[in-house]
Parts: sequence; C-alpha cells; structure tokens
Amino acid sequence: MSNEASEEEMKSYYAGVSYNTLDSTKEGLITNFYSLKSNYLKLSNDELISETTSYWGVTYTRYEWLLEILAHIYHHRGQLHSMLVHCCNKDLNILMFE
Repeated sequence: MSNEASEEEMKSYYAGVSYNTLDSTKEGLITNFYSLKSNYLKLSNDELISETTSYWGVTYTRYEWLLEILAHIYHHRGQLHSMLVHCCNKDLNILMFE
C-alpha cells in the first residue's frame, strides 16, 4: 500500500503466495519481515511522511501505513490465539497484552 500497488498487482502477488505448512508459514513471516524492514530503512524522513494511496482509495503517509501493518499483524495474532484456545482447546499460557 505504501508503494501504491494496483489491485491487479496485489491479486497477482497473493495468487502466488501459499503457506501450507508451519515451516513455510514461519519462513514467510521472517522473509516478509526482513523485506519490510529493508524497504522502510531505506526511506528518508521526507519519504516516510509522503502520502500514498491504496487502490481502494485510502491515503496515509508511509509511516502511517507501517502502523497499519503493525495493527494488522496484531489483529491476526489475536485471531490465531482465539482459534487455538476456543476451537482447538489449547491453552498456550501466553500473555497476549502485557
């Protein structure tokens, strides 16, 4: 989103991504984290505060997009925890929000 990818580019990206095992999921998370980190560390302050618009019309600065990405990851973390606890009856004894 912070690079203003088109809807077609995003569909193409997601069509080529598939994590079917725990190991491939872990690898994907690590790879994508380092890619995000590398891309953001290259940005100047001016680039961080420049606004970009997603294909669905939302406009944020690149810094704000980074905050949205973080919020999205925490959202999925909570979903995963809920599924494990409530659907699989696995109490992980993990403090989620300390």
